Formats: sequence, C-alpha cells, structure tokens
Amino acid sequence: MVTADMITGLDGACIPAVETPMSRRYLWMAQKWFPTALSYFEDWGERPRCGHFFGGVHWYGIETAVPLHALAAVSTSPEYDENTTGLSIDSLREVVIKAIRYLCFTHDTGPEECLRPDTGLGMPRSWGTKWGERGRGFFPESQCGGTVANMTSAALMLQPYVDDETRLMLAEICLDYLERFGDMAPKSGVYADTQMEENAWTAHGLAACYLFLSGHERAEAWEACARRWMFSACSAPQDRFNEGALESGSTAAALTGKTFTTLPDYMAENHGMVHPGYTASGVQSVASLGLLYRMYGRIEPPEAYWNRQRVYDAIKLLTDSTGSAMPTQGMDRLYLGEQHVLHASAYLFLKDPDAGYFEEVSLALREKKQEGSGGRLIDPEIAATCHEVEDPMEIKESEMIEGIVKPYLLHRIMDGEAPAHTSDAEISAKFNGVRLFPHSGFVHHRHAKGQNSLSWRNYVMALPFTRDGVHTVGPSRWSLLANVTVKDRPKSHDLRAHWINRRDDGFAALMEINRAQYTIRQRVLCCSLPDGRMVCNERLHALRDCTVERLDQGFIRVVNENFPLVGGACDGKRVLYHPNGAETFPGFPGSDPAGDVVFNLRDPGWLNVDDQLGIVYKGTGGTRYLNRHYFPPFSFRAVADDLFLSLEETEKEYGAGEQVGALAMLICPEQPHEETPAQFLTAADSSDDTVCLLVDGYICAGNFGSHRKVCAFETEIDNPVPVFGSTTRVSAKRVEYAMPIEGGEAVYAKEAMRVRSDGDILIEAVPGGDAYINNEAGRRVEVTILKDGKVRDLRMEAAQVARI
Repeated sequence: MVTADMITGLDGACIPAVETPMSRRYLWMAQKWFPTALSYFEDWGERPRCGHFFGGVHWYGIETAVPLHALAAVSTSPEYDENTTGLSIDSLREVVIKAIRYLCFTHDTGPEECLRPDTGLGMPRSWGTKWGERGRGFFPESQCGGTVANMTSAALMLQPYVDDETRLMLAEICLDYLERFGDMAPKSGVYADTQMEENAWTAHGLAACYLFLSGHERAEAWEACARRWMFSACSAPQDRFNEGALESGSTAAALTGKTFTTLPDYMAENHGMVHPGYTASGVQSVASLGLLYRMYGRIEPPEAYWNRQRVYDAIKLLTDSTGSAMPTQGMDRLYLGEQHVLHASAYLFLKDPDAGYFEEVSLALREKKQEGSGGRLIDPEIAATCHEVEDPMEIKESEMIEGIVKPYLLHRIMDGEAPAHTSDAEISAKFNGVRLFPHSGFVHHRHAKGQNSLSWRNYVMALPFTRDGVHTVGPSRWSLLANVTVKDRPKSHDLRAHWINRRDDGFAALMEINRAQYTIRQRVLCCSLPDGRMVCNERLHALRDCTVERLDQGFIRVVNENFPLVGGACDGKRVLYHPNGAETFPGFPGSDPAGDVVFNLRDPGWLNVDDQLGIVYKGTGGTRYLNRHYFPPFSFRAVADDLFLSLEETEKEYGAGEQVGALAMLICPEQPHEETPAQFLTAADSSDDTVCLLVDGYICAGNFGSHRKVCAFETEIDNPVPVFGSTTRVSAKRVEYAMPIEGGEAVYAKEAMRVRSDGDILIEAVPGGDAYINNEAGRRVEVTILKDGKVRDLRMEAAQVARI
C-alpha cells in the first residue's frame, strides 16, 4: 500500500529550459514523427481519460510507454512547435496522461477486469492480457522496468498536470516492481545469452521506482541493491580478482563475486553470437540511469560506470563511418538499427571524443532517412509489408523513437560537459589496423576502404564490408564460408585447428573444421590484405561416405535499400556486372511469395556488385543472384538480395576422401566494375595439406600439416613472374614457389619484384633484402627485372649467379 507522502516531492523534472544545437536536431526529428505516433493513438473507453498507441498490446506495454515518454519530453521544450506536431501543447499533455493512465489500469496492479484489447499490432499472446508479466519469470517480468521508467519520467516531466489518482496508481506499480526485484541479486551469464541487458534494464527499473518513491522507508535499501545491478551489467571474469575500491567503498572483486556478463575482451554475446547490439546495452545503461538521476536532481552512482569505457572501447574498434559496429558473427535483428543513442551515451557520460564523431555521422544518416520517409522512422512500404523476427515492422516505430528522445534530453541536461569530438582523419589514423578478439573468437581489420573480419566461434563466417558497411553488405550468419547439409547427419561444427597471423595492416588465418557430425572436413585460408582486399580459399572433403543434399559457398547478402536523401549505395537498385553484360535488380518489399527474381550463371569467373564489390573467383558450383522481394514473416532484416558464388542444390553421394566442394575468391572493396575483369587470381598446385593463392601483388599460403616444412606451389603465370621473399623457379610458362611455413601457419607476402626471362632461372629472395638469380637454362638467358618502378636488364651466361 502506498501513500502520497512516499512519492517524490519534486515539482517537475530538472531539465534546463534551453535548447542546444544538438538537442534541436533531435527535437526536430521527434516533432516530425509525432503525426505518425498520433495516427496510431486511440482512446480506451474502459476507464476515464485513457488511451494507447499502436494498438496497445505490444511487449511489456512499450508500444504506449515509449511514445508517451517522447511526447512528454518534447512538451518540456521552450521551442515546441505545434505546427509541426499538429497538436497544441495542452492537447499533447492530455494524450500523455491518457496513455499513462491506460498503462496503470492494465498493469498487474490495476483492476482485474482492465485487460488490454483482444486484438492489435503486437504478438497475439499479448492480446487480451495485462502487462507486468506476473508469474512468467525473471526475464519478462524484469523487462517491464523500462516501461515503468518511461511512465514515471513522463509523469515527472508533466508533474503539475498529473492528477493524484494517476500518481498513486504509478506508485503502486513502482512498489510492485521493487517488491519483486528490490532484494534480488543480479544474474550471471556470458556465453550464448549474456545477462548484460537484463541486469541493465533491471537496474534501470529499480532506479525509476525508488526515485519516484523517494519518501518510502526502504528507498535507500532498494538503491543499495540496485547499485549492484548497475555494476553487474558490465562485469568481466577478470573483475573477480580486482581488489581496487570504488567510490562507494566496496571493491570490484566483492561486487563481482561470480557474476559475469561480458567476455574477457569486453564483448557480449546474445542469441548465440557475439552481438554488438546487445553489447551496446551495457554502455547505454549509464545514460539511462544518468538521465533518470539527473531528472531528479541527483548524479548517477559510480557503479553505473563500471567497465563502460572498456566495453565502448571494444565496440568502437568495430565501428565504421556510418556509426554502426560490424556484426562479425552475424546479426539476427534489423541490420540498420539506431546507433546515435549508443554514441551519445558514450560521448556525454564517458566524455569520449570518438563517440562524438560517431554520434554525428549516425545522426546525420538518421536525419536523411527520416526526411526521405516523410517523417516516419521506417519506410512506409516496409512498415506495411514486412515482419521482423518477432514483430510487424509497423510497430517498430514505437520503439525507435526512444533512440531520438533519450539523446534529446541528455543534450539539454548535459550541454557543455563533453569534449570536442574527433575528426574523420583522426578516426582513420586511430582505428585502422588489425585487432584480435580471442575470447569472442574473431579477427577484425579496418582499412582505408572498409572492414574485413573472420569468425571461428559460434557462427563460422567472414565479412567483407565497404565503408558503407551494412548499407552495402548484410551481416548474414552464413557469409562467405560453406553452409553444407548432409543427409541424416545433423549440422555441427567442431574447430580442430586455427591459426591467426596478425599483422599491423592485415591478417592471414588458417582453419580446419569438422562439420555435420564429423562427416565433412572444411579447410579455410583467409587473408585480409593491407589494401583491403580479401583472399579466401575453402575446400571441403568427405571424411566418410555420405550424401550431400546442398552446399553453398561464397554467400553474400547484398543490401538493396532505398534512402533517397542518403545517396551512395542506397538508391533502390543493385547492378550486377558480369562477363556477358549487366543486370539491374530493384530493391523493394512485396507480398507475393513468387515475386523473387532468380538469375543464374555458370562459372562467370568474375562479378561486380554495383561498383561496390569486385569479385574474382573459381568454384565447383553454379552462381546465383536472388533478387528478393518477399520476406516471410519473422525473417525481415533489411531489403536485401542473396548472392551465391558457388551453389550445389543437387543431391550427390561422396566416398571418403573425395572433394565435396571448393571455392577460391578475391574480393575487392569499392572497385569500379571496369577494373574487375583484369584482376588476377590463381590457385597454385599444392599438396593436400597446403594451399596457395596468388593475386596482384601478393601471395597467400598456408600449411595445414602439423610440422614446419618447405611448401612447394606450382602454377602457370605469363611473364613477368611475381617474386616474393622465397625461392622462385621459373621454367617456360611454369613457376614454382618454395616457402618455409610452420605447421598450422598462414602467411601472406608482398611482391618484391617481377622478373621476365627467356630461359629457366632460380631466384632466391630474402624478405626485405637482396635477391640472387641463378641461370639454370644451360645457355645464355635474357632477364628483365621490374622493381620499385625501375627496369633493369641482365644478360646471364649459363650457370651464372647474379645479385640484384
């Protein structure tokens, strides 16, 4: 039972009555969105002065709570523009109060007969129910904390206008949440499904409740409990051994105990993958808590900051010029999410100048996308047609506005507290290079034309991003590497060996994986070269007799969105260039399952995707471009097409030891299509345990054996022959390279020179040093050396050795 004296005595939220240059940008976006929100608002006649948004039956009441909070936030602006919103300030406040009251009556604490509508936009299992999720367990019950926070914050912002009945109903909801979780210890979870987000939203919900009930006798005790939840949102295994004290006096080790939510490299995984979106929830939690506390005239506790900078440091290593972090193990949610709230959180609370840069670029994109969609946050055609993994896209509008309103309020409250942000040139200089995330299980290379990554844990995949990132390539969990289906052999992957040769400006990786219950052996060589090109060779062999039902290799999801004001790669179509011409594929969603367009090619040798990706390759299967328009329910991530470089759909039987499939590929980011046909790629002859690919300027090789050996690679190359830091033997049109490689090692080497000869020669080149040419032809030979832009001619007698 609550009483009025338990409720905060503040007469309003502590928000300065000023706008800043950044807050105005967010304000303008929010106000342009309000007509969309209001078009989904309906009165609810079961109780006086009640109404809901977007049907009123979405998860945890967020369909109504988030919009009402947005309207309340904008109502505090000294620059509110009713001509843009289409609503007077008094009418806007009335809508907010109606929405708060609707959620109060339909919460578990409300009258038993007050149920939500029996139909709506949300999941059917929410129809005709209460929210609050009582009896459903920790996950759904605790997740209601965000809804409670939105309601109490809105009531505080509208304080003079909220009636006593509504405030008391809100207080009952707060007490209910505190009684459920106010004495509970935070949860631990690292692998498969982190507890980072759960601990963060529970801390947020608890804080919202005890701040609203600041006059309750247990408020201090509840806050002490919540501070542990705040800390544990980003606790790492190594924190257990950290005896350093926080401002509160507790040590990190004591607060951690055995509760961990991040991997030791500060990434978090959820839904079975290292997930930048859920990792971001840890950083964003400090802003959610900070916003609450500061609206009540207080400062957020030190526990809210624990490891947030370390987590953000990990995320920003993967973040590109669109503000999005590369999902190196795939993405099971929308590819094109809201990023500005993450970076605003880090910029304002962590005082991170890099975050200021990333907030600016992601906000600029969001402004253009919204303008192009007529004020909506989702393209109307997509909203009307597509269904995301859980919900219809139409209802996602109600969630996305939070990413605009939170930074809006923060920039008003914290104006002047953040440093000048980093420049574009400084970002490139700071973050270009290679980073290894050993606990997450991936390596990442940021280069001048984009990013490349390779993952060997959870989802085994490789991603080649241009600087446009997810605006060009969709982060499918099956990207580039083999996806094989074997009859009567369930899918599995067991990493038998891997080697990552990390350089300052590139990487070479070797992997051996047993798949499909040890039926298929997959061997992969993957190199990311200093200029951003990705070189990959993949071979699959049967370990036992089996029947392969399907095999695809070299899968690339090609994003095909239309953002009229963004320009660049998002113009609503993709052009696929190939040896016989070009095909144009429009990007749009449709409702007809038969509406997809299939374009097949057989061994084209090269492709170019819209002057964004040049691809040279050789595979054992056929090539297919699937121009997708129909996205089945629960599958939508983005308007995107599917490109299979090598696809085998016919069931085939293989004996033990037989090759099942092979693909060698070179991917050139941001390459004009005119340049792609001239790209050089060849797979040299090698033993079963070695592999070698040659491309313009580089040799890439690996030794799958268990011991160091001199690996021999032979191929046909027309003069002049590239020479690397190894032994090179040239005879007629054949060339043989001999390279010492450790067992399990992958390497790449840059071309040292090119040599043309009219006879057999042997070249011994020392990496970074001299080279010696031995005439093995038994006669005089003419040799031309091309090195560092200079040409040198030699006439060598039989058996002569020349130093160059």
